[in-house]
Amino acid sequence: MELAVIATLIMSTVVTFYGIFAKTTKQLIRLLAVQAATLGLVELALCLINLILGLGFEALVDFFATFSEWFAAAVITPLIIYWGMIKTENIRDEPVVNVKRVGLVLVAIVILSLILSVFASRLLPEKIDVLPFVALIFSISVFIIATRTDPLKILVGLNMAENALYPLFAESPLFLIPFILALMIFVNLVGVFIIVEAYRDYKAISVKAWRWTE
Repeated sequence: MELAVIATLIMSTVVTFYGIFAKTTKQLIRLLAVQAATLGLVELALCLINLILGLGFEALVDFFATFSEWFAAAVITPLIIYWGMIKTENIRDEPVVNVKRVGLVLVAIVILSLILSVFASRLLPEKIDVLPFVALIFSISVFIIATRTDPLKILVGLNMAENALYPLFAESPLFLIPFILALMIFVNLVGVFIIVEAYRDYKAISVKAWRWTE
């Protein structure tokens, strides 16, 4: 594995891990933007180099496809969630952790990591070197999702988990990229819309308040 790839994966892992301790929604959104920008940086740089070297129309298409993925994950998605935060609250809270929840989360993380490992090793054997980082970032993102009651933070965690899979699918067929981008943006828009509407109805930004308020 190249040194630059290792460096970006380590940085993305550290940024994702710091998300566990982020107190405000704004802080977690910023970490999402940094994580996404870091994960796609090497692939974007390689496409840019190929474009500068003049490798033709295919290099141009690859660059714009990679840039679109990178821009959507690092800029558009954080802005969508940030808009949701403006419409609700920049809530400050701590991760909700108890023995039972931590136990369930650890079991879920182990199972998800095993499933991811088996899937990647069979279908993507050439990506086996990045798999430990992918599994770790994905698992940390799942932990963030499971220990938050703010739905915007949960949505950020879901996007972090999705970004974790990028190294495995960085070279997806070009015809799939518009569908992936459209789906990513659509899911976040729908998620933020539901959160904003629920906030207007319940006057609270906590999933627990939505669950128990009649």
